[in-house]
Amino acid sequence: MQSYSLYDIIPHTKQSVGYFVGIFENTPDPNIDWPLRHDFYSLVWFTKGDGINVIDFNEYEISANRIFTINPTQIHNWKYSTDTCGYFLLIDAPNAKQLNIDFTNPFIDLKAEDIRFMDEFFKRMLSGNNQLSAIAYLLSLLQTSKNDVRKSDTTISELKKLISENIDKNLSINQYAEELNSSDQLLNQLCKHETGMSAKQLQLQLKITEAKRLLLYSFFNTSEIAFRLGFEDSSYFSRIFKKKTNFTPSHFGKST
Repeated sequence: MQSYSLYDIIPHTKQSVGYFVGIFENTPDPNIDWPLRHDFYSLVWFTKGDGINVIDFNEYEISANRIFTINPTQIHNWKYSTDTCGYFLLIDAPNAKQLNIDFTNPFIDLKAEDIRFMDEFFKRMLSGNNQLSAIAYLLSLLQTSKNDVRKSDTTISELKKLISENIDKNLSINQYAEELNSSDQLLNQLCKHETGMSAKQLQLQLKITEAKRLLLYSFFNTSEIAFRLGFEDSSYFSRIFKKKTNFTPSHFGKST
């Protein structure tokens, strides 16, 4: 599956900038294949309209004053009403790293008292004055508004990132804990509290999600996918996949 860059989505963007702020309804749809995967970070604030936004096989309702956030590698598709309006912000990986961005939730619902301020903020960013500083401030406000900025969230976010970066390996939870300056017991406690799963179950869930992506949008066979996900035995991978999805790998793509 092709991964699109910011400049594929917004061709007239200067590549030296590395980010783009736009008005949703005034931006033409790009000439790309849907569903898609992109290599940049995306934030979309819907101020009006309805529909469905699909992120990594999970459906979320599009509604007024809901902000969606999407990380690179996630599979994304949506369908929205013709009256949909809003703003969007796209940030390439180098700038995202500079701003320490890693979206942990698929969406954030704005509080009523924050809407006027957010609207003014996007309008100022669209004016082009000190955009990067404004983007950093906007992201910090969104992070604060989630009411879940505890240390445990940061740790689980870092764990997910480490698992994704090492998706082709079968690292132990103890190895991840050492990388995070934690213990496997504490990591399991935090993970259970934040996700309802143990760290090992979370690791497997992320591998299964990546397997779904590869089965739908790549030409790799089951054995190749198993190897890319750190499974030494493809038959074991197939059994685990079926247990988690109710489909064998060979039948999953045909079912969607």
